[in-house]
Amino acid sequence: MGVRVREMTELDLEAVYSINRRSFASDAWSRDAIEREFRLPYSKRFVLEIDGEVVGYTFVWLIRGEAFIMTFAVDPDHRGRGLGKMFLKKVIDSLSPQVESFTLDVRKSNLPAIRLYRSVGFSVVRERPRFYSDGENALVMELRVGKIECDEGDKREKAHTSDRGR
Repeated sequence: MGVRVREMTELDLEAVYSINRRSFASDAWSRDAIEREFRLPYSKRFVLEIDGEVVGYTFVWLIRGEAFIMTFAVDPDHRGRGLGKMFLKKVIDSLSPQVESFTLDVRKSNLPAIRLYRSVGFSVVRERPRFYSDGENALVMELRVGKIECDEGDKREKAHTSDRGR
């Protein structure tokens, strides 16, 4: 199985829009909103492919040393195989040199997503009341990224969780 993460192109729009509609019932992005991401200079766009088929996507905004994961989804037919974790880790690794932290909002009831984000080091830092269109609260999760001294004395990038929210 050929799995890869790459930058999204406009040729991926149809697949991304389809995954978005299947993944988010009440708060799916419109096609216009997805297309607009290609015109935003601070938007980074990635897809997850299996054997040439787009099965996941994310939009990440890079603003003043912070990365905001605006949306992240793996096609429902491909969930539960560890693909989301691998995809998220690759995106974080590719953007870590440019940012100090990653932040995202997730539905308080979306336990599988919360488990996924925790598995790569995110922690809950606060709650946003009535954030979603149906009135559900969002949890704000954060992953701090910093440089640590290694035994060899060199600097390496290392992701670590924030102690806040625990």
